[in-house]
Amino acid sequence: MSIFNETVSVVREAERLVIGGRLKSRWQHAESTLDAIVHVPWFILAGLQERLASFAFAAALVPIWWCILFAITLLPGGPSGADLRSSQSWIVAAILATGSVIFRLPSRSTSLGIRPLQIAQLASHIRSIASGEASIKLLQSGVATINAVWMQRITRIGWMLGVYWAGLVWATSHWIFETKIPDQLKHEATFPIFAAFLIFLFFGVGASSYAAAARMVMQTIDFAFLDASDRR
Repeated sequence: MSIFNETVSVVREAERLVIGGRLKSRWQHAESTLDAIVHVPWFILAGLQERLASFAFAAALVPIWWCILFAITLLPGGPSGADLRSSQSWIVAAILATGSVIFRLPSRSTSLGIRPLQIAQLASHIRSIASGEASIKLLQSGVATINAVWMQRITRIGWMLGVYWAGLVWATSHWIFETKIPDQLKHEATFPIFAAFLIFLFFGVGASSYAAAARMVMQTIDFAFLDASDRR
């Protein structure tokens, strides 16, 4: 097996571990179709699951932060409890909870979605196809090449979404909030702009989930190579 095929096999095995399975076919064209129709949605759902876990964790922190704010009001010289019972207190708690998730410790944020069992399984796969330390280094170089292309794709997707969002903001400000536009035209433009926003939301969530799943795959590969080298 060539170094290219071995590198691809490592990446595909990591993808299989992250998404939880992979359908196989004897025919190459059928396998490409399965990748596009089945494995891509599975891949994005794996990233979405990680994003939703972070969102759920932030939501769970909101009442905790509210209780902390309430405890502060009990301290001498603290803000009054009447101000805390307003709706603004929950907004402050939500902001603090969001900050707690965004500014997680590196040991937490870099290990999201990474499972030791998957790393061990991928390390075993690497050792099965690599004859020695030199082969492992070659595989790492091959994976780094694939990773660079992968990151370029994610960056292009981000730029495309940014341009789409800029056009959506311009259309909204020009056709909806412009005072010189007749009400009839505003009503006619509302549905297309709303539909365009839903499309942006769909692809935005998909891109975020795709990036999360890609990070999980590449980090699983990186740690698996370290594991494989250590056991050699």
